[in-house]
Amino acid sequence: MDENIREDRVSVYEIGYLIAGVPEERVSAEVDAIKGAIAGIGAAVIADEAPRREGLAYTIRKKNVSGSYEKHDEAYFGWVKFEAVTDKVEGLKKTIEAMPSVLRMLMITTVKEATYLGKHAPAVTAAAPYARRPITLAEAPETEIAPEKDAAAAIPATVEEMDKSIDDMVKEV
Repeated sequence: MDENIREDRVSVYEIGYLIAGVPEERVSAEVDAIKGAIAGIGAAVIADEAPRREGLAYTIRKKNVSGSYEKHDEAYFGWVKFEAVTDKVEGLKKTIEAMPSVLRMLMITTVKEATYLGKHAPAVTAAAPYARRPITLAEAPETEIAPEKDAAAAIPATVEEMDKSIDDMVKEV
């Protein structure tokens, strides 16, 4: 390994997680456990969003401690953005994945600045000059309809006609 590369480099990460299989009143305790694991590696939380119940795009099966599978059609989705030393992040990922209530999790490298918040982003108002709105038929400008091309142009060309056309376009030097 190159000695010039520092292993204690600090980066910004974001973890998106799905919590399932716990009653609603226990969700905040599970989130606290995730944040506790993040704090346990000495990371500083930058931002987070409280989990909210979401319907899943497909049924997710997860093996429980008894060895049988639980099926989940909905889960609590939340995220946490934090700053951490890069060499401790892989251990954190394994710790969170091992939590029984975490159905899925995804960790990405990101930036410290505010990011897109999806449905929670402020809506663009119709008063804005760049706002789009559908126009009514009365407001639509009158346009002329282009005349139909002759029927001969609609017939596909033969291979010979295409070869002749290409030969006419290509000039030998």
